[in-house]
Amino acid sequence: MNQWRDDLVIAMKNGENLAFEQCYQLLSPQVYSAILRICNDHASAQDLLHDTFINAFEKIATYNEQHSFIAWLKRIAFNNTFNHIKRQKLAFEVVEQLPEGEYETTPEQQAIDSNLLVTLLDTVPTSHRLLLWLFIVEQYSHDEIATLVGKSASYSKSIVSRALIKLKSHPVVVTEQKARGML
Repeated sequence: MNQWRDDLVIAMKNGENLAFEQCYQLLSPQVYSAILRICNDHASAQDLLHDTFINAFEKIATYNEQHSFIAWLKRIAFNNTFNHIKRQKLAFEVVEQLPEGEYETTPEQQAIDSNLLVTLLDTVPTSHRLLLWLFIVEQYSHDEIATLVGKSASYSKSIVSRALIKLKSHPVVVTEQKARGML
């Protein structure tokens, strides 16, 4: 039982407890990892994970099959995480947008980059971490992020831009860029 099965949604909508249990077993590691990378606190991530699944199970009847169940579940997780961050009254800062850039990597380099991303995300304020995670890892558009956090798309662009400026100047990133011959 390693892969998601869409028939579990039907079973959950029918109130089958085994389906809820299988859903939790299959998806909780993925959802927990996403939450933890944003809030950077194991206890909070565990609480938010449980809240996410409770919310999802309570609202399963509202799930629309036009969208991926996993994406729907992550949206609940991100909403819960964002609300948690807001409750902690973390301040956001706004700056101008930077142009976006991309580069291709091998699977081996992607694994290194993944570890680097985790390390770097720990240096960014929690409030920025959520937006970065949504934009970079989950590949949400700025418009989708804006809708999710109740702000404008330019707000999302500004926060992501500011965080990227900070990350680009981090000594680990500079060393990686030199090693790749990018500097």
